[in-house]
Amino acid sequence: MRVAAIDVGTNSVHLLVADVGPDGEITEVEKSRVQVELGRGAFGKHTITADAMERGIEALVGFKQAMDLLDVETTVAVATAVVREAKNGSEFCRKIREKTGIHVKMIDGADEARLVWLGVRPDLDVSKGPALVADIGGGSVQIVSCGARDIVGSVSLPLGHIRLSERFVPSDPPTMDELRAVRKEVRARLEPVLGELPAGMDGSLVGTSGSIRTLARMATLARGNAEPLHDHGLVMERSELKKLMERMTESTRSQLAEIPGMDPRRKATLPAAAAVLYQLMKSLSRDRIVTSERSVRDGILVDWIQRHQPEIAIQRSVSQPRMRAIVRMQERFEVNRVHAEQVRRIAVSLFDGLAKLHGLGAEERRLLEFACLVHDIGHHIDARDHNRHGHYLLLNSRLTAFTEPEVALLANVVRYHRGERPKQTHTHFAGLSRQDQRTVEVLAAIIRLADALDRSRHQPIRDVRVKVSDERVTIEAVAREEAFLERWAAARRAGVLEDALERPLTVVLVPDGSASPAVVPATADHVQ
Repeated sequence: MRVAAIDVGTNSVHLLVADVGPDGEITEVEKSRVQVELGRGAFGKHTITADAMERGIEALVGFKQAMDLLDVETTVAVATAVVREAKNGSEFCRKIREKTGIHVKMIDGADEARLVWLGVRPDLDVSKGPALVADIGGGSVQIVSCGARDIVGSVSLPLGHIRLSERFVPSDPPTMDELRAVRKEVRARLEPVLGELPAGMDGSLVGTSGSIRTLARMATLARGNAEPLHDHGLVMERSELKKLMERMTESTRSQLAEIPGMDPRRKATLPAAAAVLYQLMKSLSRDRIVTSERSVRDGILVDWIQRHQPEIAIQRSVSQPRMRAIVRMQERFEVNRVHAEQVRRIAVSLFDGLAKLHGLGAEERRLLEFACLVHDIGHHIDARDHNRHGHYLLLNSRLTAFTEPEVALLANVVRYHRGERPKQTHTHFAGLSRQDQRTVEVLAAIIRLADALDRSRHQPIRDVRVKVSDERVTIEAVAREEAFLERWAAARRAGVLEDALERPLTVVLVPDGSASPAVVPATADHVQ
């Protein structure tokens, strides 16, 4: 199953696309980051600016295009500090959904800290005691004291590098007094809550954010080491960080961008990030920090896997992506799967037996199976008009691995499996090609009859046999019992299939083991 995790952060939006195997194993497919600086100018007025909002939406539109090309089946997106604090944060999330269909959930600081831990957990060394994980974002800082199995304690503080840069570091280059002001703010916020971070003095400190990785890369190159191949597992001493801060006070932003290892996109706020990290290390009594390339987006993915074990288990038994999507719909809308399977079995027998008359092929047969399995999902809303509700749910649910034309066909077949027949005055039906309209008419008529032959929901029909002659069609339904409800329902619904095939049709209920058939006359279909 291909899953996308999106972190809408204060500084950047991050995308992780990965394949999740039947046992929950993760194989990375694509990673992307776009620096949109949603927090620029936002914290003073608690409002995301129009320009920042436009940058964020543009980045998410790009992610959506990439996800479509990569055939992503499920998307999980969260928004952190700036969006949850902004008065127009909900408006921003609404606009994202309108433009991309992506639902972004705003999470609080505690949940963000939990996702950071879930993401970095595979890299933690807890052999010397609980580890400390620090993540410095644009709007907030998360610090987690944790083991490999659980969180011991965590804090989320409004100490992000964009927030503190705008408040304390106006100069270019920054002055040492400005960086001391940042450190003072960090100390004032952090030290009162240190008791919430129980950890042994020997536990490691792991840094997960982009600003920490950038600082560690700069420190690695400053000591004369070779260019790192990646930013994972880099080590930085607090004394090295102090030297970097001193150099930053002597470098304008343009000069800072030229320092080896520097990410030029971070030149405006990295001095504040360095001051935040330095004070964190000092207050936490840590002389060194080790970087991890994992982050919130990795935690989003792990969290999704933990919450969707039944869905992932489907992969072990259902190999085809379209069928997986159908099974997920059944589970989501609590379908009576025994009845759905009986309708599918009867409908496929009817389809195969009537092949000479309807002339439809293998793809239409597969579509019929899908429609049978979800024809009753509308019951989740209301039993009355459940065909209409099913039509709505299919059109408005993201059926992974299905194309838009396939969804339109599927929804129309479900719409007309009961109730009134298709009409050109029905917008969704009229929008189909004539060939597709014919497909809907035939498949919906078949499901009507198949559904009727399990009206009691007790599966009394053991087998269905179709006999086609030049004059008429005879359908023999072999019943294990009297099947009064099935006989009654078939009489009401068989006429639609008769009209679709343009051939007189008779349904005969044959008691299992008996030679005395009960003829069911084909009559005009009634609205039910």
